[in-house]
Amino acid sequence: MAGNNRLKRGPMGGGPGVGLPEKPKNFKGTFVKLLKYLTQYKLMIMIVMICAILSTIFNIIGPKILGNITTEIYMGVMKMIAGIGGIDFGAIGKIVLSLLAIYIISTVFSYIQSFVMVGVGQKFTYHLRKGISEKINRLPIKYFDKKTHGEILSYITNDVDAIAQNLNQSITQLITSITTVIGILIMMFSISWQMALVALLVLPVSMILVMIVVHQSQKYFKAQQEYLGHVNGHIEEMYANHELVKAFNGEQKSIKEFTKYNQTLYHSNWKAQFLSGLMQPIMSFVGNVGYVIVCIMGGFYARQGIITVGNIQSFIQYMRRFTRTNYPTCQCK
Repeated sequence: MAGNNRLKRGPMGGGPGVGLPEKPKNFKGTFVKLLKYLTQYKLMIMIVMICAILSTIFNIIGPKILGNITTEIYMGVMKMIAGIGGIDFGAIGKIVLSLLAIYIISTVFSYIQSFVMVGVGQKFTYHLRKGISEKINRLPIKYFDKKTHGEILSYITNDVDAIAQNLNQSITQLITSITTVIGILIMMFSISWQMALVALLVLPVSMILVMIVVHQSQKYFKAQQEYLGHVNGHIEEMYANHELVKAFNGEQKSIKEFTKYNQTLYHSNWKAQFLSGLMQPIMSFVGNVGYVIVCIMGGFYARQGIITVGNIQSFIQYMRRFTRTNYPTCQCK
């Protein structure tokens, strides 16, 4: 009576599926196994890394060249006011063409990186599901008595999809984030080390606030994944054992327990999404404070002739990108 046993020991019976989110039993071993799966795609991953780095470098150069256009326009306007000349549209046209070429090259490398990484993700997902299927065929029957059909399906579908999605995003984001941070810091310090220090002082404040939010949202993301399996398992068990439920008048109990799991899933989901959505406004607020300080300092240094007007524009763009790069986008599920 495997079905009857699952009916008693599934999520609604207080079996293994119920309780607080468990900590990983062997995170290091699991991570090593995932890396072994990825070693067969090392050539493609190297191509992704190289293209991501080149795309980021060319993209970083853009704001500095764009600032040169602003400087040319500003100098031309000042010459017009002084009556000694005008705007050099020929020089501006050359700068625009060089900027266009840089952004096209960056886009091409970004496209190649994305195209190759999607292929890696799909092949990785295929081999992972194939391995899970082979593993399931070797498992003893008692394993299926302890786990509901919904939980097993959740492992194969939801969990594998989450791994593949995070894999696609994490590798490219890690490479581009590191390259962007290093490149932007170099560009900011080359413009003004005083203004760069202000930008760096703003970052720890925003990161502390964001980490507080991430810490709070993490438990809700874990609960969301757990109770999604519970809901799927409960529905699967009720449909698979529909005759037993009807025979023993278990409809009300089934509805009551489904409502409990569904409400828990609902509350965990909206709390996780709400807290995750707070991170961007927090980063924007702190970044805007730093933006105001940098504008004041930039105007002062431009008046002193230390930097140009175009440098102020470039620095502000670098600062905003630097803040966005350090914004944690990972949803800790």
